[in-house]
Amino acid sequence: MDDVTALRALLNDSDPRAGATTSFPDRQRARTKALAMLDAAPARRPLWRRIPVLAGAATLVAATTAAALVIGTAGDGPGGIPAAYAAPPDPIEVTGGAPEPGAERLLALAESAGAGEDAPGDGDVAHVSSTGQELLTVTSFAGEEPSDDDLRSAGFIPYDWQYWQGPGGDTREIRVAGEAEDTRGDVEDHQEFLDDRSDDFESTLHESLVLPRDLPTDADALARALLGWGQDDVPADSPEADGALVNALNHLYENRPLDADERAASLRVLSGLSGVEYAGRTQDPLARDGELFQVRIEEGSQTNEYRYVFDPESGVLLHRDVTLIEEEPGESALARHGLELPVTVSYRTFLWSGWVPGIGDRP
Repeated sequence: MDDVTALRALLNDSDPRAGATTSFPDRQRARTKALAMLDAAPARRPLWRRIPVLAGAATLVAATTAAALVIGTAGDGPGGIPAAYAAPPDPIEVTGGAPEPGAERLLALAESAGAGEDAPGDGDVAHVSSTGQELLTVTSFAGEEPSDDDLRSAGFIPYDWQYWQGPGGDTREIRVAGEAEDTRGDVEDHQEFLDDRSDDFESTLHESLVLPRDLPTDADALARALLGWGQDDVPADSPEADGALVNALNHLYENRPLDADERAASLRVLSGLSGVEYAGRTQDPLARDGELFQVRIEEGSQTNEYRYVFDPESGVLLHRDVTLIEEEPGESALARHGLELPVTVSYRTFLWSGWVPGIGDRP
């Protein structure tokens, strides 16, 4: 028995995550973060990435429920920051009947998007300004095994994000957190972790995470590029392909602008997901008219519903939210944090997306 196996055997009984199933998007996100930090100097790594220690607890696990609501603008400049959702946010209202198959409508929207305008701005650095909210759950394990006596907290935290990425993979992200909304559980014991979420982080991405300035405009070619993002090379016919594509599309929308042909290609990729539906006409949180599409993805022990609101003419993404629909019982289940499914766990609003001359520049 080697040292690693012996250590795992020794710690297995006290590991709160022992036997837990990790979804493909979670594995891909973890890989992405690890690769992004390979070339970063230790002095530049942010404090929030360090393992936290809570007084009186033997082990603390902080899990941010990942996924965001994305809202994009097709205008020439930043929009005003909308009022924060009450947390957890109520679903946006949809005009229409029952959801219907959405592939044909997405393909028609792609045709319209391809005839639209390219991303605004000049330069080689992608800049995305956004605002939104994410659910943070914190659990403190006071003993060798998880129990009902462990301290648990949950809070919906509003954020403002500024993100830059240069052509060589140099990045900067400024994340400013607001006061946690709708906190639950043993919040006073975890207040430090609920409050200290702001960060200014610079890094250099691994080359496998750097997408080209000009993305493929053929849907099949773009899908292959997205499935290979992060060195995963997920086969297009594998059960994990839809989850991988959704995760990569979300990353694409959140971190770089798209020209008209690229937006059209991304819509065609979305149209190929199994079970994608058209839910009807709606308005996003900024009162912009849009069309709502949704798709459910099974991710390990969870089923999440991803909803996208697109501008009906330009195909620009106006809104995305993620709702946890189903989950298997376990230590990390939201029910143990006082939340009842379904729960909208994250959303994001794009205030501006385009090109700027250098990292740190704003439009």
